[in-house]
Amino acid sequence: MDESLPASWLRIDAPYPRYHAVKLPFSRFTWLAFADIPGTYNLYDLYGDLHRSFPEGFVIRGCHPHIAELFLSQRHETFRTGIEAVLRLSGSAHFDGRKVLAALKRGWRHGVVEEVRLESIHAGQFNALLAASPHAGKPQLRNVFRNHPSQASRCFVFKSFSGSWLACVTLSRQGAKAYHTELMLRSRNAPGDIMECLITEIGAILRREGAEELSLGEVPFMRHEDDHHPLSLLEQLFFSAAPLFRYAYDYERLYFFKNKFRPIWRTMRLCAGPGVQFSPSFLVELAYAMGFVELLMFGGLVAPGW
Repeated sequence: MDESLPASWLRIDAPYPRYHAVKLPFSRFTWLAFADIPGTYNLYDLYGDLHRSFPEGFVIRGCHPHIAELFLSQRHETFRTGIEAVLRLSGSAHFDGRKVLAALKRGWRHGVVEEVRLESIHAGQFNALLAASPHAGKPQLRNVFRNHPSQASRCFVFKSFSGSWLACVTLSRQGAKAYHTELMLRSRNAPGDIMECLITEIGAILRREGAEELSLGEVPFMRHEDDHHPLSLLEQLFFSAAPLFRYAYDYERLYFFKNKFRPIWRTMRLCAGPGVQFSPSFLVELAYAMGFVELLMFGGLVAPGW
């Protein structure tokens, strides 16, 4: 079984898990937004610990098919939310497409990519980049991704030749050879195409280190074209209503950016623990907890980090 974790969960060298738990006020269930999981835990160990630690019921987002299969085998509910872009790092096939190569040719004119040690990150540099992002000052999603470099495993920046931070990407380590993209942040004044440079260089570095997989994260509100399992009535409502949210969350723009890399797309789900059932009211409660309702009311949402 694939031992990689839900989105934004990471592997640590420690004996016990550490959960970032959000208690939902109405249902009283626990949303496990992300967690730090010992490298010795497989998915069955993790499921057993979750069952013992949160007997009142829990829900996890960002579950790829192998995790969903485990929950379904235990007769728990799952709910499709979108698709995840995965890059296999055994070769350079994801980075040699026409669109990516054209972007690299333009982007490398403006600077270089450098990994920054987490303990060496200067708060002023990161905060300046955050303040200069296109959506600075707008409401942001809460607990959907690790939104500060100190919470992640690694941080890479695109620097101008004068040393200014123009963009950064952070990663969480999900397995021995698997990483997940967390923060993707770019200055509004940065030239185009530098994010393609960042992702391509990160892929090359990870490949040299022996990593096999880099996830670019989920695109919500989109269904996998090869997922032929019938949608539940609530899932049908969710996906049919998605175009109504595009004014606030341009998921199609996010899809087109990630699809430049010709990724392997896979279905992502919410997975519920014992006793939890998905209902319209529960999904609305989750949307509030994530800050999504506030963003809809505001009328503009940054796709995670950029």
